[in-house]
Parts: sequence; structure tokens; C-alpha cells
Amino acid sequence: MFAKTIIPVLLASLLCIAGATEAQMPEKGLIIRVMDRLLFIDMGHQDGVQEGDIFDIVDAEVVTHPLSGDTLSVTPRSIGALRVRQVYKKMALAELMHIQGAKNPMLMRIAAINDPERLMQVERYLKQSPMSGGVSQRSVLIPGLYQHRMGDKTKGLGLLGVEAAALTLGIIYRIDSNNWFDSYNELPPGTAPSVFDDRFNKASDLRSWSNRFFLLAGAVYAYNLVDVMWMGGTMPMNAKRSFSLDLGFGGKGAPLLQFTRRF
Repeated sequence: MFAKTIIPVLLASLLCIAGATEAQMPEKGLIIRVMDRLLFIDMGHQDGVQEGDIFDIVDAEVVTHPLSGDTLSVTPRSIGALRVRQVYKKMALAELMHIQGAKNPMLMRIAAINDPERLMQVERYLKQSPMSGGVSQRSVLIPGLYQHRMGDKTKGLGLLGVEAAALTLGIIYRIDSNNWFDSYNELPPGTAPSVFDDRFNKASDLRSWSNRFFLLAGAVYAYNLVDVMWMGGTMPMNAKRSFSLDLGFGGKGAPLLQFTRRF
């Protein structure tokens, strides 16, 4: 009687434990190995994966209460993409196309991209990103050229115009300054001191303006590199920037880089 009672109870307990264990097992769709830009995923032929398939790399954005620490929401968001290169029965080898920042994709979830618009976004990003070789990396060396090719024509032409104008004016003022210094040095003995002072001050003033324009050109060049390599190359597509870098001027006309952080 005891055996008839206890055996069904034990079997039911074992089934409950097995069911709980199975429920805790994560579904397929994980990155299980990372080798630089090569990734292994735990999906293969038996899961319908084919060579050339593109997957989103999905991370969870967790919002917690600032006081209690309770989790308020967990929102999946795309932080990158990968393309399948070789398919096996139970897994596949993929190439990392892009990923936000320097995050390690190990054990991150992946999701097949079925939306044609999303596929076009990924392809457009790859063609335009200097990190993927889509746009010639030489365009990064010319302020505004990369932004222009990315579609931000106003910003690109603005940076290119400011850089060209600053360099041109810097060179012109430097040449004029050198000419005035030469004129100052060629003044014969006995020339009135006011003439010496006038030519020296004129040469110094032109040299100061030349330095300001060269500093402006350097600031535009630095801003361009930061904008392309830091902000543009590592951000996910369609993400809104929480910070920005802009050009400005100090009280004495010196160019400044203004960093703005939005909370």
C-alpha cells in the first residue's frame, strides 16, 4: 500500500523537476563562441539557417528604479548584426558585421531579420561605415567628406567650407605677416621709431590672426575625426546621440570644442 502511494508521488516530483529544468533552459539563438570578428551561433541546418542569413545581435536594456533598485522594464534592442558564412547541422559560423562600442557579443541573443526595411538599414550602414570598409577610409582625412557621403550634406559642406576657409586665411595672413616682418627688418638706420613700431605691430597682429585661423582648422579637423570614428562608427543605427560635440569660440576669438551631454 505504501509502495503504491509513494511511487506515483516520486514520479510526479521527478516530472515537475524535469519540467522546471526544461523551462529554465534558454531557447536557441545565442552566440556561443567569439573569435575576433568570427562568431559561432547555436543554430544550424536543422533550424533552417542558411548561408548569407543576417541576424540582429540583441541586448537587453534594463530600467531599474533609482531608489528601490527594482527592475521596471527589460527592453530588447539591436546593438549590431552578423552574417552567416558557413552552416553546420547544429551550429553556424558567422561574421560580425558591426556592433555598438566595444561590447563582447558572447552569449548574446540573436534574432533573424525578416523586415526588408531593417535589412536595407543594415546594408546601408555597411556601405557608409568607415569601420566596415564601405566608404573609403581616406574620406575621413578630409573634414566634411565622410559626413557628406553619409547623407548629411549640410554638415559635410559646412565642415569642408570652414576647414578650407580657415586654412586659406591662415596662409594668407601668414604670408602678409612675413612680408611685414621683412619690411621691418629692412628699415634703414635712422628711421623714426614710430615707423619701426607700426610695422612690427602690424606684422605681429597679422601673425596672431594667422595662428587663430590655423587653430580653427585644427579644431575642425579634430572634431571631424571624433565625429566619424567615435560617434559615427560605434553607434547603433537610428540611435539618438546622448552627447554631441560642436565648434565654438572663446572670449578672445579662440576656437573651442564644446561637449554636450544630455541626460
